[in-house]
Amino acid sequence: MSATNTSAIVPRPCAGGGVHGTRLVLGLVALPALIRKLGADPDAIFDAAGLDRGVFDDSGSRVPHEAVVRVLNEAASRTLCPHFGLLAGGLWRLSAMGVVGEIVRHSPTVGRALQDLVTFQHLNADGALAFLIERDGVVDLGYAFYTPFTESTVHVYDAALALATNIMRELCGERWKPAAVLCSHSAPADVAPFKRFFRAQLHFDSHHCAIRFPQSWMAQPVHDADPTRYRLARMQADAAGKVTLVDSVHRALRVLLLHGKASGADVAQALAMHRRTLNRRLKEQGTTFQQVLDRVRFAVAKELLESSDAGMPQIAAALGYADAASFTRAFRRWTRTTPGAWRRSAPQGRAARMLLGD
Repeated sequence: MSATNTSAIVPRPCAGGGVHGTRLVLGLVALPALIRKLGADPDAIFDAAGLDRGVFDDSGSRVPHEAVVRVLNEAASRTLCPHFGLLAGGLWRLSAMGVVGEIVRHSPTVGRALQDLVTFQHLNADGALAFLIERDGVVDLGYAFYTPFTESTVHVYDAALALATNIMRELCGERWKPAAVLCSHSAPADVAPFKRFFRAQLHFDSHHCAIRFPQSWMAQPVHDADPTRYRLARMQADAAGKVTLVDSVHRALRVLLLHGKASGADVAQALAMHRRTLNRRLKEQGTTFQQVLDRVRFAVAKELLESSDAGMPQIAAALGYADAASFTRAFRRWTRTTPGAWRRSAPQGRAARMLLGD
């Protein structure tokens, strides 16, 4: 059986209605101009990705998240620009993030702004989440997918890192810079574009994607924040509704894995419900906790196997397994092959690694 056959993984819909969900176009409207600047035809790229060129004329339209992943990959390939995602994310600002950007820009403090970003990010995109990790005097502001995509997500992650950096510079001023940048893919052949943009220490093959900075920045007031605009934007976001239970469990699990946790009790606590209630409600939605956990773990494993040189013990730890052997047994159950065979054989993994210069 092919190492890339994922038939053992049963896809479950996200909040947007598809396996991988949808996202608002928002700052993606800048992609056609960037593609043309780099000497490629945006229409050909959108056609190859299965997207109508017209969707990029309206920042408020929604597109399948998987199609956006394909657009960035296709654009990087056709422009011969391995850091295309970095360039794309570097064009995005809070003003291009709709109501979420308005909330963040007018939050009273940087800490409140980032908490609001994490809380309301689902309004702009599902299938992925923004997260905060605060410990030992530092903060990680990051981005993570919680459903497995067919293609490599390397360029989306680079774009997310660039956007996160731009957000912090807008909130804190140009004197802010990250202490470190954590990339969940292997180091590219040319790291110079990353060094120029981030002006920080770069860590590749990390188990998560984030920018890191001192925790002291969280207490800083946001310059020129307008309390009235903040209140109105929060009201608009609150009225937009919340994610479904199944999607909430996906999101909670992805965040908990960043902290080395993955139990049903941990998820139930995070969602403020009893474990038996969680199991019952998931059953009513046609799934189980174990199915959701397998799906999230597989999404993370797939990314790390295809896009990084992380070792099996490191990947096992990132998935909440006690050792590499436990991870290998689970991976065989999901895919009927081993993690090593998957890494060697996955076409998208090879394509991503070639693009990164390996």
